[in-house]
Amino acid sequence: MIKKISAFVIALVMCGAVLTGCSKSNSDGSDSASDASSQADASSSAGDSSDIATFDPSSMGGNAASTVSVPDPSLTIDGKKIDTSNFVMCTIDGTDIDFTTFRYYYYYTISQFSTNYGANLDTIKNTQGGFEDLLKQTINNIKLSRTVVDKLAKENNITLTDDDKKQIEETFTKQKTQFSSEDDYKKQLKNAYMTEDLLKKNIEYSQLSSKINSALFTNEGKYATKKADFKNIVKDGTKYASEIHIMIPYLSGAEIAEGDKSSYDKMSLQEKVTAKRQAYSALDEAGITKAKAAAKAKAEEALKKAVAGEDFNKLVKEYGWDATFESSTEGYYFPSDTANFPSELVKKTFTLKEGEVAKDILEIESYGYFIIKRIPVNMEFVEKNIDDMITQYDEPKVQKTISELAEKQEVKYCDGWDKLTADSIQ
Repeated sequence: MIKKISAFVIALVMCGAVLTGCSKSNSDGSDSASDASSQADASSSAGDSSDIATFDPSSMGGNAASTVSVPDPSLTIDGKKIDTSNFVMCTIDGTDIDFTTFRYYYYYTISQFSTNYGANLDTIKNTQGGFEDLLKQTINNIKLSRTVVDKLAKENNITLTDDDKKQIEETFTKQKTQFSSEDDYKKQLKNAYMTEDLLKKNIEYSQLSSKINSALFTNEGKYATKKADFKNIVKDGTKYASEIHIMIPYLSGAEIAEGDKSSYDKMSLQEKVTAKRQAYSALDEAGITKAKAAAKAKAEEALKKAVAGEDFNKLVKEYGWDATFESSTEGYYFPSDTANFPSELVKKTFTLKEGEVAKDILEIESYGYFIIKRIPVNMEFVEKNIDDMITQYDEPKVQKTISELAEKQEVKYCDGWDKLTADSIQ
């Protein structure tokens, strides 16, 4: 298996163009190895541009309008309320960023800090340098989703066609008509820190970003690795690897209540994962220690059989909890510098020879136990999935390219910028 991602879209396209629908599941370390990496990513720096793709205004009020109170937009500098109707907060790479746009990204960034660190505005306010970091990251997010997009589009002559504009209008209309009334629509916009014009603009940038991604970062575009080169790369065992594993998460050691065992036995693996997760989350410290010990005992049992030469695929089916392998044992594919899988798993895989099973159990903290086997790269599989694999392989290079473009963009701030406080923007 490969993790299907689009590095440029991850960096630039805001899910915030949509008022409802986007959400992230919490695997609790039990669904797959790639989900484990997602958990690790979620705790990364707020400066990680990949987070911008997961922003959902509904999480800031769009789907919970009855419980969230969003203030009317306002800006106060040095005790004076500013008329924001035509107020430019900053100019980035020659593009004026008005207050409405800045405010939207400002509150998105607070949401980002909350997701990554559990920090709300009060926490940020009371942390030394916290507000300055918030402003800095807000500017960075605007660059990543707006001004870098503009720069790439202009430099590469990428524009929105009449068909694109038609699709944008259809998307906007679909967004608007899903609400029960005009009042409900306006309420949702407010709770998403948006205006109708900003919603349209976000949809437009989403469409433009998608075109840039297709033209430059995939399909043998300007920044994409060529297919012929990639085929040679995957054959180099120091650069690319494939592995399959027996994953035994801590939660697998949690016991199911006696009365629930008959229904549990009939569940699919994914349903069993959910049931075990619920049981595990209810445990006290002693119960967690016991569950981890039970999971480790199973891992040791499976390792003994694997090292003895028993069919590894059968052991995956018998002991493994990675739902990805329930239907296929093709394996995971990744480059040596991938950030999409747990670093411990990647590092361990590259110490093995093709066909070799690790002689010890790999424990990934807060996740569980892994028994890893490195398998040969299947070139038929590569041919079939080459576009997604190149996208995955190119991700670090693309992220670096985007970050460098953002860093080079000049920012000019409004008068009074240095007098902004955490109470200035409502």
